[in-house]
Amino acid sequence: MDCKYANTVKILGVGNPTIGQYTGADITIEEMSDKDQNLVIDQRNYFAFLVDDVDKAQSVPGLPQKFQKKAVHALAVKRDSYVAGLAEGATNSITCATLTQEAIKTAIDNALVALRERNVDVDNDVVIEISPAIYKEFKNELIELKTANDELVKKGVVGMYDSAKVIMTNNLLKKEGYLYAMVRTKTAIAFAGQINEVEAGRMEKKFADYIRGLDVFGSKIIAQDEIEVIKFALPATTNTNQGNGEGV
Repeated sequence: MDCKYANTVKILGVGNPTIGQYTGADITIEEMSDKDQNLVIDQRNYFAFLVDDVDKAQSVPGLPQKFQKKAVHALAVKRDSYVAGLAEGATNSITCATLTQEAIKTAIDNALVALRERNVDVDNDVVIEISPAIYKEFKNELIELKTANDELVKKGVVGMYDSAKVIMTNNLLKKEGYLYAMVRTKTAIAFAGQINEVEAGRMEKKFADYIRGLDVFGSKIIAQDEIEVIKFALPATTNTNQGNGEGV
């Protein structure tokens, strides 16, 4: 999707039809209304670095491309961390006091039950997003992927649980003594963005090239019924800063 900073993207949605009881009398035909929402593209991040001519000459070929690949990955981590931070604004949440396998399983089971009780189709591409620490305790509950799908592995999918894909990411929110996890449909959160500019040039007063890029995006929860947040209580000695490691 073509996004520019400060633009607004309209997210199209549809309302739910009313189910009536047929008695043989004339039926009521309703006009269906849409449920459009606006997504503001209000986040922007950039990278900019130089590659010295001497360093480039003394290095293996492709040095600028390797730097650029790392920069693009860092932008992806920024995106993931921002989306993960939306968990704080979720309406529905569960608190888990301990990080034992049994407690984690119970919390995730309760989250899936909560989605089902809100008539969310949990068989329709539901994901369970957990941190490496939670995965360590929960991995024995997972079912291995039916096929060795490299694309799923690249996205952090580590297995299946109760018809949902389990994604491990180091970018989930940590705040005020809690480590957040999300159980949600793929449509619960909207995202739109792209790297708008990637350009290279010569430095004016150095024997070096520069490469820079700009990434703009926006994201928001658009279906509160389709997301359940789990807040895992962290030990008092655990760092509560938001994660910023490898993303998915």
